[in-house]
Amino acid sequence: MITPQDIRNILYRDCKAFGIDEVHVVFEGDEGNSDEIPAVDSKKGLQTERIVVYVKRQQPGTYWIKNFNEVNIQVPRIQNRANCIRMQELEHKALELLDGITGEYEGCSYLYQIDQIGTEADTALKCHYVNVRLLFQVLNVK
Repeated sequence: MITPQDIRNILYRDCKAFGIDEVHVVFEGDEGNSDEIPAVDSKKGLQTERIVVYVKRQQPGTYWIKNFNEVNIQVPRIQNRANCIRMQELEHKALELLDGITGEYEGCSYLYQIDQIGTEADTALKCHYVNVRLLFQVLNVK
């Protein structure tokens, strides 16, 4: 059976394919307590690209155990504006790397696909990001 910890490992590995050095994973409910994500200087804002993955709780099902996870690809602003060209590139890369992915992990089959994709602003970090909501499903048969 694939657990949320396993999903963390799978998504971490797959997000490294973006070529962005900083990839952090946070579990649902642990956002405020995590030492995983380095703080950002509130005056300067985010200075380098990074990926933050939020792994959420699994929901049982007859054939598939599913959960929705978030992948946020954060992009620093350029001259106090969104870097729209880079964000468009990352949206396309997300569609390539994170949609319709099937695999096997320790003998269990899984499938994940993009449920929603879009861009948003984070005023506290002074950046914009590509938000990818993933539906992650684990085959629940033995």
